[in-house]
Amino acid sequence: MKLGDIGEFGFIDRIAPLGRVRPEGVIKGIGDDCAVISLSGAEYLLVTTDLLVENVHFILDWAPAEIIGAKALTVNLSDIAACGGVPRDAFISLAIPPHIDLDWLDGLYRGLAGAARASSVNLLGGDTTRSKGHLVINVAVTGLVRPDEVLLRHTAAAGDIIVLTGPTGRSGAGCDFLLRGVGRDDASARSLIRAHLEPRAHLREARIIAESGAASAAIDVSDGLSSDLAHLCKDSGLGAILREENIPLSPDLIRAGIELGKDPLDWVLHGGEDYVLLAAVKPEQLTSLMGTAERHGCTFFPIGEFVTRGGIEMIRADGTRLPITARGWDHFR
Repeated sequence: MKLGDIGEFGFIDRIAPLGRVRPEGVIKGIGDDCAVISLSGAEYLLVTTDLLVENVHFILDWAPAEIIGAKALTVNLSDIAACGGVPRDAFISLAIPPHIDLDWLDGLYRGLAGAARASSVNLLGGDTTRSKGHLVINVAVTGLVRPDEVLLRHTAAAGDIIVLTGPTGRSGAGCDFLLRGVGRDDASARSLIRAHLEPRAHLREARIIAESGAASAAIDVSDGLSSDLAHLCKDSGLGAILREENIPLSPDLIRAGIELGKDPLDWVLHGGEDYVLLAAVKPEQLTSLMGTAERHGCTFFPIGEFVTRGGIEMIRADGTRLPITARGWDHFR
């Protein structure tokens, strides 16, 4: 059997039972956005890590080193946000090949440091080693969250409203423009390309949700809306219904679909790397949460609801039902 036969998340399920040899203090281990650990203080410790590999997660010719560095930290900050936490400290490890020079590494760290300062995060250490092939960037971030505010994946309930903290699909469209080598001269396409290269972790939105007590569960949309919603459904033992008319679809995404000959809804559902949050919100608290978000300058989008039966469906504008299969990012498939 090969990794491609079971995929990334099948592999995670396979190794998860081996991870916990000392259960005391472990609130959540392998399988969530962060590990959640109870220490002696009043808050839980959050720990997350991501590995980024040249030509898999990023292409050097697409962006300056500063932008690659900022994104490397941002994708980890997004995991802290998904758990409702506040990021604290980061650790950077690099495997550096011969084609990477010192000036480029200086730029990488300027990008890391800029993103860290913007979120009040310390860069406290890590490791460096030599690579004989591609550049590898590993980032680990810690955070803190109160026990009554932590957001996990397995606690959604039937009837909860599916809420996005921002639109999806823009990063996926931007990536398609980059892969095809077009769009740099068009303002609309450049906006989508920026969405891919310069994502924002929704830390402010995370705290709005966590402090409100309105959400029962959450996840960040990194692998694609269809896949990350499927993760939340699987962990909570639920199904979901999406309503097409409520899903945000920006004009530049529609224009990109025309230019690239693609249904923009495909990016919205399966594109990935949006780093918005997807939350399960208690229906009786939705109106209050939406109002709080608006007062803080944020726009939340209720796009459907969780249901007891399995599977994900989307109700189209014409009333027909479309089964949704998780087709977002999976490293080994």
